Amino acid sequence: MQKFTSILFSLFVLFGLAANAQSNRCATVEHEAVLKAKDPEYEKRRIEVENFTAKVIEKKKMDPYAKMGGVVTIPVVFHVVYKTTGQNIPDERLYEQIEMLNQDFRRLNADTSDTPDAFTDVAADCDIEFCLAQVDPDGAPSTGITRTETDVTTFSFDDDVKFDATGGKDAWPRDTYLNFWVCNLGASLLGYAQFPGGPASTDGVVIHFNHVGDNPAGYPYHLGRTATHEIGHWLNLYHIWGDDGGCGGSDEVADTENQKFETYGCPSFPKTDDCSPDAPGIMFMNYMDYTDDACMNMFTEGQKIRMQSLFEPGGFRFSMLSAEVCALQAFDAQAIDAVPAGNVCETSVTPVITIRNGGSEILTSVDIVYAIDGGATSTLPWTGSLETGETENITLPVLPATEGDHTIEITLENPNGNPDGDVTDNTIETNFTVSLTGLALPMVQGFEDDDFPYAGYQLNNPDGYYTWEQTDDAAAIGTYSVFMNHFENNANGEIDEFTLPAYDFTSYETALLTFDVAYALYTASGIYSDTLEVLVSDDCGDTWTSLYKKYNPDLQTAPVHTSSFEPEDDEWRTESINLDAYTGFEQVYVKFRTISDYENNLYVDNINISDEEPQSVNDTDLFSGLSIYPTPAENWINIEFTTTLNGEVDLQLFDITGKYVHAENVMMHAGMNTNTLSIADLAPGMYGIQITGSGQSATMTFVKL
Repeated sequence: MQKFTSILFSLFVLFGLAANAQSNRCATVEHEAVLKAKDPEYEKRRIEVENFTAKVIEKKKMDPYAKMGGVVTIPVVFHVVYKTTGQNIPDERLYEQIEMLNQDFRRLNADTSDTPDAFTDVAADCDIEFCLAQVDPDGAPSTGITRTETDVTTFSFDDDVKFDATGGKDAWPRDTYLNFWVCNLGASLLGYAQFPGGPASTDGVVIHFNHVGDNPAGYPYHLGRTATHEIGHWLNLYHIWGDDGGCGGSDEVADTENQKFETYGCPSFPKTDDCSPDAPGIMFMNYMDYTDDACMNMFTEGQKIRMQSLFEPGGFRFSMLSAEVCALQAFDAQAIDAVPAGNVCETSVTPVITIRNGGSEILTSVDIVYAIDGGATSTLPWTGSLETGETENITLPVLPATEGDHTIEITLENPNGNPDGDVTDNTIETNFTVSLTGLALPMVQGFEDDDFPYAGYQLNNPDGYYTWEQTDDAAAIGTYSVFMNHFENNANGEIDEFTLPAYDFTSYETALLTFDVAYALYTASGIYSDTLEVLVSDDCGDTWTSLYKKYNPDLQTAPVHTSSFEPEDDEWRTESINLDAYTGFEQVYVKFRTISDYENNLYVDNINISDEEPQSVNDTDLFSGLSIYPTPAENWINIEFTTTLNGEVDLQLFDITGKYVHAENVMMHAGMNTNTLSIADLAPGMYGIQITGSGQSATMTFVKL
């Protein structure tokens, strides 16, 4: 991804990928180097996986006859990413690939007879099978194949193929699916995989389109065994020679022969080398070597234990055992969407539910059971005809709703008069807020209370991944702010929003929104940047107007940070948005939206809506560096500034209306830079401080929380 472009170019040079086509059969080791460079926690997670694997292997040694969990079935989704017609390979090649994987991993391949007698005792049926997913992450019927047209000519091992935003296709959840990307890999690469322990958003394997399934054009890698090899890595197998170029490395498997280098072509048995100089020599026919597809034919019992350990309780891929996406239920009515949601500006609602037939049988009837706020249930019988995967919107009777927050729960029961085959997708809740008038202004939000998002706030997190959250790592004022973790959120292009409650602007002739923001980039190129946008609605959220949208360089408040950004006190900036166009409206909503580009963290604090322009600091030769530090619990405020004045200074504190709430005279001496005002019982709100002397003054606003 874009954060590590320079690393990738270095790796291309380091590993000489363009120099030798033979060395390009697999780029998994190079890909792992990228992960280590960009994720400090990656190696820690890999160690955890290896420690767990070692424990399973040790237990197996103590009881060699103990069975493991039985046959594991892994659901596969193929993401075909293509620029040309030839790259958009047909379904039949993908079906062939599944069949080839099942043969290789169950040792049902026709060429098992080619395994030398010296190695047949350790050749393994790995008890691993693969199916084409029949259900997508939303529970909808699926072919297990996605197809994405791209304008990218070639991909590399930088994971761009794994994201919509970079011309590829976003991954499906790795807890349920093996993501298998098919694309045009450059630099003569055949494929690469991600070891267990890497990010969820990039988990899976990537194979060149010419080397999927039975394809003579891919000769000599034409029998689908590039996928067998790469899925071996995905299941925690290393290259059989240990990737060290000597005899000291290891693939962490006891029953594979020590081997110095990878093997190419299809040598005659036996083949010896410096590490295994005597017959039977090296196990070049192992799927984790680099020989031609026609020369590969085996995994070992030791490799089987390593792969199977991932599916033991506590193993990295254990959750896949509960995936039930390889076949459709006969009867599966699914509740996939419902309204109203968000803002409602009337005292009644007309719910609408979207149902889908997720079963293999035609859906002709279902009972819709619904209730508001946990009250008495009502039932609406539905009849119709929905083919597999088809949807229909069904309008429920009108429900009364008082002002405030509400929840409607809707459940589907008895599809075609039968028990539902999958009850996990039968119930849906929709939350909405009835607002007849907005809250009174002025509005001050410093995020100092717990349990964000607060009552009346709406959080929109479409991908269910990283989103706006409260933090005490940084704040413009006080202790807390809200931030978006773009540093770790590599879901490029994803939108996350929080919306303030409605406010009443009828008493204002002018209105101003101010907030403090802090943001830094990760990359210095200036090409990439996360985005912050502020939108306003005066029609109950039906339509929104964008009044503020900034990204690099306009959004930056700090230099580039190559680690997770936490702003210092001087790395915040106050932004102002004129809201005069909304004065006179009873309900005005303000929404903060961020769009991820996988750069660095974005912070927002000290949101204010008032009818006055906040006074800014006017530095002069007399007063410079004016700043304040409120400590509300103590009810006192530090006022810091530098002055050249010897004599009397007037210090005055005023509230948002301009009313002075505190004033005193202080004798200052040149060079003195700190004075303290003690103010008792200062209520929360927006205030200003004014310092005057010798006919000059400086002013600054602040918020008492």
